[in-house]
Formats: sequence, structure tokens, C-alpha cells
Amino acid sequence: MEMNPEAFAEVLRSYPLAVSVVTVGRGGAENAFTVSWGSPVAFDPPHFMIAVDRNHYSVDFIRSTKNFAVNLLGEGQERLAGHFARQSMTREHKLDGSATREGPTGAAVLADALAYFDCEVAAMHDVGDHFMVVGRVVDARVLHPGKPLEASGGLRYQKAGAGP
Repeated sequence: MEMNPEAFAEVLRSYPLAVSVVTVGRGGAENAFTVSWGSPVAFDPPHFMIAVDRNHYSVDFIRSTKNFAVNLLGEGQERLAGHFARQSMTREHKLDGSATREGPTGAAVLADALAYFDCEVAAMHDVGDHFMVVGRVVDARVLHPGKPLEASGGLRYQKAGAGP
């Protein structure tokens, strides 16, 4: 039985999802992108997963560096989410101008994030038009109190590689 894609999208618009900036790479070769498909998947040992469009430039970074950090954004950080949501060219450094520090895995941690999960890649699964990337959490901290920025009610991402 096939799921109606419009019905699936309608339900997703009703489902609140935390918005995060995922950073990948180390040593100056880095990228960052906005996700709303992320979730903890295990408590002991702690694991976190993200879904990444299979055509996204950062998939190659994740495969090569085997790390990522999930930086949870807070209410009022829509502009920051938008900055990292836009598609970048391979030589653009979207992290320039953002205050960061290097986490234990080498991925950048955003100073303005509410909290973060710094992860080593444990598994990558091919799931339809996305890769599900599961990371073993090696460090996590709450940086600032606040409510998370949520994507619901019509926030849409343009698929990587799709035209305007």
C-alpha cells in the first residue's frame, strides 16, 4: 500500500519538530545546515539521529569526518535557521560570522544554541530520499535556558538539488 504524499505532508505540518543547525567537519573544513528531523534514539548508551537529504553537500562531510553536532535553536532564532537552511556552494563558509567552539568530535558548537549533542557517526541508513544518520553522543550540554524553535504549520524546506 502506498502512502499519499500530500496526506503525509499534512500530518507533518501538525507535528511539532525542533529546529536545529547541524555542523559537520573539523579543522576548518566544515559545513552547517538546518534540520527539523532529528531525535534521540537511545538513552544507554546515548544516541541521536538526524535525517539528511541524500543530495545535500554535507553528506560527503559526514561520511568522511564521521562526526556531527546538533545545535538546538531557540524561539526567536528563525533568521539563524534560515541562514543555515539555504543551499551553499562548496567553497562558501556558512559558519563565518557565527561564534563557535570546537566540540570533542571536532564539529562546531554554536555559542548561541540552546543546547547541543556532539556525536560520532555510528550508522548511516539509506531511507528513501534521505539518509538516517545515527550518532553516538559523546558530549551534550544546555548552554542557555529557553524554549526550542519549532517547525510546524507550514515551514517547508526545499529539497537539495531542486530548482527554484
